[in-house]
Amino acid sequence: MTPSDVKGNSILEIPLESERIANILYSALLPETESIPSERATTSISVKGTSLFVEIIANDLTAMRAALNSYVAWISACLRTIDSIDEY
Repeated sequence: MTPSDVKGNSILEIPLESERIANILYSALLPETESIPSERATTSISVKGTSLFVEIIANDLTAMRAALNSYVAWISACLRTIDSIDEY
């Protein structure tokens, strides 16, 4: 079995401090779900209360890893930006 033989999905649940922050992240990430950089993975996002959910469906392990890494990096960047703005 090779990484290209593995198909699957992942759901990330990111608990946040407030619904406001969850909705800000949702708005920031929504354009990424609508653009299709790869046909090997699709992504959807949703908000439930104070949690952001990211669901990734991938045709292979490499695509899954790349999509997970991208979303984790974008979420981290958004949270750092929100923190720096809230300080002022």
